Amino acid sequence: MIDEQRNVMNDELLAIAKSTVARYSDRYKKLGRHVHTLGWGSEQQQHYRFDQVLRATTLHEKSILDIGCGFGDFLSSCLDAGYKPQHYTGWDINPDLIAEAKQQHPSSNFVVLNLADQEKLEPVAEIGVMLGVLNLNFKEAYDNMAFSKIMIEKAFSAVSETLVVDFLSLYRTSSYPEEDVVYYHDPAEMLAFALELTPNVRLLHDYSPIPQKEFMLVLEHV
Repeated sequence: MIDEQRNVMNDELLAIAKSTVARYSDRYKKLGRHVHTLGWGSEQQQHYRFDQVLRATTLHEKSILDIGCGFGDFLSSCLDAGYKPQHYTGWDINPDLIAEAKQQHPSSNFVVLNLADQEKLEPVAEIGVMLGVLNLNFKEAYDNMAFSKIMIEKAFSAVSETLVVDFLSLYRTSSYPEEDVVYYHDPAEMLAFALELTPNVRLLHDYSPIPQKEFMLVLEHV
């Protein structure tokens, strides 16, 4: 029975992965290397979120793992800000995005990889970032909270020091309409879960909406 349930879960996650790959590949064919391909409203919004990561943790001369790296834009932002990683690894589920990232940053390590598929992970970097990965509302296809917890636990095991992960907040901006295609996480529930993984957790819920209210969790290994 347990194996049967696990197979059902894996089938659901596989279907989500295939849908995700198709969605971004379709956008890439239409738009090419553009922030809209990745679901960003604008470059300004993208850079603002990146800035919140840069204030949340120290990246200079650290090895970095970027989960859901897209075109490698976070690496570009780090370099533009004067932060030179010791080593940079980017994982993304979509081969089109990874191919583009390799062209932009040929000396970095970009890999097609679905984190949800990985069973046992060892640290591959000191610092991990996972941005925008948990925002899609799966609705009846899969339980969003279960997926988020699976992904965070796996991501945390893939880094040796710090993981930064962001979410759209349940405490929405009143001036911005609610969208049923995205999932709004409860920051209190996510904080409680993070504390099950490590006692060293920071919750950042103090930055401006972009355009929806967001928050970040910073998890540090003991």
